[in-house]
Amino acid sequence: MKFSGLWRAHHADDNLRRDFPLTDLDDSKWAEIPVPGHWGLVDDFKDADGPLFYRTQFELEPPKSNQRFWLDLDGIFSQGDIWVDGSFLGVTEGYFFPHSLELTDVLKKQKEHLLAIEVTSPPNDGENEKRSLTGFNNQNFNLGGIWQPVHLRATGPIAFRHLRAVCVDANPTVATLAVRAVVEATHPCLTIFKTKILGIDHRHRQPLAAGENRVEWIIRVPRPELWWPHELGEQPLINAEFTLSTETGEISDRREKQIGFRSVRMKGQHWLINGEKIFLRGANVAALSQDLAGITTESANSCIEQALEANLNLIRVKGHVTHPSFYDAADQAGMLVWQDMPLTGGYHRSVREQAMRQARELVDNFGHHPSIIVWCGHDSPDPIDTTRSAPSLIEQQKPTWARSVLDESIRRSLRRQDPSRPAIASSGTLPSLPRPQESNSHLWFGWHQGRAQDLATYLDQQPWAGKFVSAFGSYSVPEDLKINSEQWPIFDFSKLDIEDENVLDTLLRVFPPEMFSDFESWSAATRGQQAYLLKTQIEILRRRKYRPGGGFTFDSLFDPRHETTSGVIDQRGNFKPAYNAVSTACAETIIIADPFFDLIANEQRVATNVTAIHDGREPIEQALVTARLTIEDETHINKWEGNIEADAAKHIGRIEYAIPHDVESVNLILELESEEATAYNQYTYTK
Repeated sequence: MKFSGLWRAHHADDNLRRDFPLTDLDDSKWAEIPVPGHWGLVDDFKDADGPLFYRTQFELEPPKSNQRFWLDLDGIFSQGDIWVDGSFLGVTEGYFFPHSLELTDVLKKQKEHLLAIEVTSPPNDGENEKRSLTGFNNQNFNLGGIWQPVHLRATGPIAFRHLRAVCVDANPTVATLAVRAVVEATHPCLTIFKTKILGIDHRHRQPLAAGENRVEWIIRVPRPELWWPHELGEQPLINAEFTLSTETGEISDRREKQIGFRSVRMKGQHWLINGEKIFLRGANVAALSQDLAGITTESANSCIEQALEANLNLIRVKGHVTHPSFYDAADQAGMLVWQDMPLTGGYHRSVREQAMRQARELVDNFGHHPSIIVWCGHDSPDPIDTTRSAPSLIEQQKPTWARSVLDESIRRSLRRQDPSRPAIASSGTLPSLPRPQESNSHLWFGWHQGRAQDLATYLDQQPWAGKFVSAFGSYSVPEDLKINSEQWPIFDFSKLDIEDENVLDTLLRVFPPEMFSDFESWSAATRGQQAYLLKTQIEILRRRKYRPGGGFTFDSLFDPRHETTSGVIDQRGNFKPAYNAVSTACAETIIIADPFFDLIANEQRVATNVTAIHDGREPIEQALVTARLTIEDETHINKWEGNIEADAAKHIGRIEYAIPHDVESVNLILELESEEATAYNQYTYTK
């Protein structure tokens, strides 16, 4: 039985709190609210921070002998107190995983029933005092509500409470699946655990005590079809069926999970899938939609398709856990996923135990997805200094409660539950003790400070900071944002719809409005700079492929919560110029030159190295690379010919020319031609 549709809802208050779960309360004048859904999208509650009382009625025949009933709440944002017919069942905390409560005894009393839930979604108290693990810190409305389905589930005397299935290793010969079940039995009994995979039954008999039992077992699948990222192979997915049976063979409970067989390894931020090294080209996503409950299979597929068209192979679900349909879509498309815990910024010390528990739930509920290749405990635990392009290494060496206690506790919990994947404590950290190999930097050259090309100088001096860069980029104003700029450069900055004041301050510092003739030229400059910055810095990072870089995720693919964001797709779904720049810079094969514009301005010469980056699995034979350097009206042509190895960054040659003091323009065109691949790139300098 599903409880979808319209429920009754009312603002919580102390006068109602005692009576709201009772069956005889008249709720006919309460507002209607959709379940699943968020109360912030309902006119009666759009400005509410909760709590809210929810009520719905249902009918059910009393349970039969040896029959148990469970109330499954697939997602409450973010806390709930659950009542049935005036009897308190329990509490839920944690928005992204299901909670299951038994109500067998309550249902025995009558046929007509009332389900009542008090839902709480408190706003966070201060930047470093947050107590709720949601990750959605800058949402335009409160996401509180029953955002996932609610339904009744019937079982026999033995029932699954939790089930985890993780592929811990896989190769063409054998795949190993580790299964952990938390099972509850009404009385001591002998139980048959059966797992059915690819038509083969795996069984073992296990005596259970009355109450809760934890059981673990290993399944080995011979000659499996391996799951691959989209650019390396196919994505076979297998339905695994798990059943609990009594000694007589009667099925008491059943669960299913869709799994893929693959192995993941990380060695110094170099990633191997099924033993194949892969350079990760990714983007951050802060939210697929403002309406978390409204994410569908279609919208999830659309997000994946946009990433694929941008030539990406990784999406980082930044600082939150999204709708389950996204992970199914990623599995089917072969899109790799970096999954953060729902923590961003500072937190109150009371959240540690809850964070460790939710880390276990994250693995239980999402660990079977082959697309997820890494868990990350905490996004940006340190305060962000918008006056620095890179964080201070000295400051990050100092222990803090967030990094040293909270994040380490989460990482240990994730690794205990799931040995099959890397687990990283936090993002935004430079290489430092005690785990320099887990570095993943946030580097904001050209946005917080300096210029886009300064990233190259920084990584030349500190190469290990580029092992994995998990955030870089800039914000830009969408093209169709209309601003009355009659008094330009004075205008209402609030109409830009930016997530916080720090971003607005940076935007106005990087693009002083008084330097532009009107709003249109100013906003166009933000979009042009975003495209230039991402193209330049992606090329800088790809040039350092495996030396020592293992990949990147730029910030961001899109962020539908606001108008002015770091997304290369705007709130209305329009592609900004940066989207095409990213797509070109992330192509499988590219030909690039080192940044050289500073030399033209300061030393009156062009000096640059030409590099071919090829992420393909097959080498390029007899590639012809042509460089056409045009200084004013004079063109210099250089050509090189040779082979380019598979999955490599290869130095092709060097271009060096002196130029006149009064030169107005310099244009460099690079072309790569072969039977297997072609590539084109252009760099233009104008005085």
